[in-house]
Amino acid sequence: MLLALAGLMAPQSLGAQGLREVPQRFAFVQPLGLVLGIGTVGMEFAVGRTTTLELAAVGVYSQEDGVRMYGGGPGIGLRQYFGQREVGGAVVGVRVDGLWLEADNSDATRGFLGSGFLAERDNDLYLGLGGLFGFRWVSPNGWFLEPSVGYEHFFGPDPLVPGSQNLQDKLGFLVNLAFGVAW
Repeated sequence: MLLALAGLMAPQSLGAQGLREVPQRFAFVQPLGLVLGIGTVGMEFAVGRTTTLELAAVGVYSQEDGVRMYGGGPGIGLRQYFGQREVGGAVVGVRVDGLWLEADNSDATRGFLGSGFLAERDNDLYLGLGGLFGFRWVSPNGWFLEPSVGYEHFFGPDPLVPGSQNLQDKLGFLVNLAFGVAW
């Protein structure tokens, strides 16, 4: 849906000019990341010839052994591209996210969690610090594709609920495939 809206908002002159000007704005979605734990939808704005500022909404979902963790929040990042004097090619990025995460262990077996009274559901604020490496291909008509890998560490209560320790340890590895439009 984001790509369709961005396509409607992009100037009609992109097709005619063949996007020979360096793009200044990028809208993207990373749905594969959410399947693996952390997904992102956002915008990037060029702040230099090869540097962008990223504003994004981050979503988290993961489940293991009857314990679920989910939530989201806003994020901001900087990216440096090593293309041919434009925002494309190899990329290195850093980001900071503020996330409200909720964990639920109500479907886990009590033997897995231990005995006694245990919280079934809890939530808290987390700070995420991460980095990524990837490569962006920008087509002449403005569409782009960007596979990337990275890691994001979450600072906050650990474990959030009994049984969530292993889930939280695995949550930070990022494998993403971004699709988007540039104008």
